[in-house]
Amino acid sequence: MRPATVGSEQCVRIWRIEFIVASTRVGIVTRPLAVIQLELPGDTLERQAIDAVMDGLSPLFEERTGKRSALFLASPDAGNATALRFWADAQLAGVALANPELFPWCLANAPCAALARRFGIIGPNSTWLGGEEALQAAWSAAEYAIRQGRVECVFVVSVCFGSSASPGWLRAWRVP
Repeated sequence: MRPATVGSEQCVRIWRIEFIVASTRVGIVTRPLAVIQLELPGDTLERQAIDAVMDGLSPLFEERTGKRSALFLASPDAGNATALRFWADAQLAGVALANPELFPWCLANAPCAALARRFGIIGPNSTWLGGEEALQAAWSAAEYAIRQGRVECVFVVSVCFGSSASPGWLRAWRVP
């Protein structure tokens, strides 16, 4: 992973990561389980960013995963950076020679799938693209899954991958 440069200066993205354990969605005022800040190169792609935060997310997911758990993710920009890189590379080298490893991460649901695989969440998982409305949809799905008895535990993740000009962030909740 090489740092992006502007002129002779390296661009670095700061990521703020918060993990919150909540008993209900209404009035989430619980203090974060952990707050972590990471410095990532400005040209970091979604896969690299998710890989960088996996170990830090472990305390949130410990002992609460499996088929009775669900993961719902909201993001305004999942897949954007990788799609731009993939198609830029494809234009330069030709589609037949483009890096196939990048392609799955062009899809918005790749971060959710990576988290579900890593932490063994085999219950429902979905991704919504957008800002606050996407996060509200994720919370609605979480509440519905718990109310219907489909799951015992739900993880809601909101992630913005950012750019070299703006920081990325990840907020994650576990209910209950």
